[in-house]
Amino acid sequence: MQLADHVERYRAHVLFVAGSLAFAAVLVTVLLSTFHQPQPHGLPVGVVAPAGVVRHLQAALNGRVPGGFDLRSFAAAAGARTAMTHRVLDAAVIITPGGLRLLTAEAGGIAPAQAITAAFGAVAAGTGRSLTVLDVIPPLSRDSEALSPFFLVLGVLFPSLAAGSASALGFRRGRAAWAVGAPVAAAAAAGLAAAGIAVGITGFGNYPAIAGIVALFCLAVSAPTALCARVSPALVSLAVLVFIVFGIAVSGGPSGLAAFAPGFVRALNPALPLGVAASALRNTVYFHGYDTAGDLWILAAWAVGGLIALALVTALRRRPARHLRGAAPASPVAPDAVMSSSARPLMPVDLVVGADASDAARRALDWAADLLTTRPGALHAVYVDHPAGGDLADLGFGHQELAEAREQDAGNIRATVEKAASQAGITWTFERRDGSAPEEILAAAKEHAPGPGTVIVVGRSGHAARHLIGSVPARLLHHSPYPVMVIP
Repeated sequence: MQLADHVERYRAHVLFVAGSLAFAAVLVTVLLSTFHQPQPHGLPVGVVAPAGVVRHLQAALNGRVPGGFDLRSFAAAAGARTAMTHRVLDAAVIITPGGLRLLTAEAGGIAPAQAITAAFGAVAAGTGRSLTVLDVIPPLSRDSEALSPFFLVLGVLFPSLAAGSASALGFRRGRAAWAVGAPVAAAAAAGLAAAGIAVGITGFGNYPAIAGIVALFCLAVSAPTALCARVSPALVSLAVLVFIVFGIAVSGGPSGLAAFAPGFVRALNPALPLGVAASALRNTVYFHGYDTAGDLWILAAWAVGGLIALALVTALRRRPARHLRGAAPASPVAPDAVMSSSARPLMPVDLVVGADASDAARRALDWAADLLTTRPGALHAVYVDHPAGGDLADLGFGHQELAEAREQDAGNIRATVEKAASQAGITWTFERRDGSAPEEILAAAKEHAPGPGTVIVVGRSGHAARHLIGSVPARLLHHSPYPVMVIP
């Protein structure tokens, strides 16, 4: 076997391993670079004490963790506690002659609460004062570490990516409305189901709001992913990079480490859907919905922007390619009056297409239908049936069942041809024949389209290098008096 054959044979395997390695390397690098030495940055903490005490306390904390805490003065404990409920503060400390009383909100994130407690504990120990810690907004009993909001959105992240990719690829030839509506339907279903499961397991209340946030997050991921897949399947890797590789790191994870990441990561936190959706859910469950409006607007921007762009790309992809050489003018004219760019009438074409249930045949059919939207002509689909069943069928065993299956297959293929031709608005015929595929396709071409504009169109059926186009196209190329177009 030649070296070129070896390269062709194992190219896909090498690319698969290389791609997997690159994905793992990038994800591990981003996560470890972000969180191998987490340090708080600007955690907002309210202080109920005279202004001079607040300045000294800020200096003491900066000496231990430079820039780690943003102290804000409050006149009374009630005001500081209200600010915590409204998600303005992560904690509040009340300084009295007898010591320090620290109010925390572990429901807002275990990591910030622990970092604040450790820092003020060190300050209290250094000044010889006591520190009393009171968790004023604790997690639910069935969500003891307040991790469930994050894992709820993480649980629907991967299905949303899959739904976006599948909808773009699976409905690329369907109606434009369904190509856009499929991600919406999948997101709504995922939101209703995931919220119901979360409420049942964790005891979260406010099911409608949770379902709405989860559905909006799913759409914020699936719509841009569908857009990437619609433009090019390879661009799905871009969606994976944004929503998984950077999305997980930027979100801060389940314990609320977003404020502990380096500066460039913190700057992305308000923009990527995973962390935004987790924050919106956390605020809805534990903080009466405060500070969720901005998060919802960001998710809506991803979702609506993705849908609008997807609709535009879908519409443009489905328009006839009138920019091609020889395309018909925009105004409706009779087929025999269609002129090319050189002012010469375009020759009508008769495309004889080999039809069957394979993906290759479907691509050939779609190519032929698209071409006939730009010039006069007709599509003649030929389905060559192969009697199945071997010796058992010859002896009469299962004859009726096999015959019914063949009729159903022929009907399905005819329906596919009819749908493609109807969507393109072209003239078409369908014929079912028995025998050898190359011979019957040639016979059909001679009977129904023997003119100078006849072209046979078939899909490539081969995969290995030595069978690049498959046996049927190869025999047609060898024996056909007409041009043969092989669609990969």
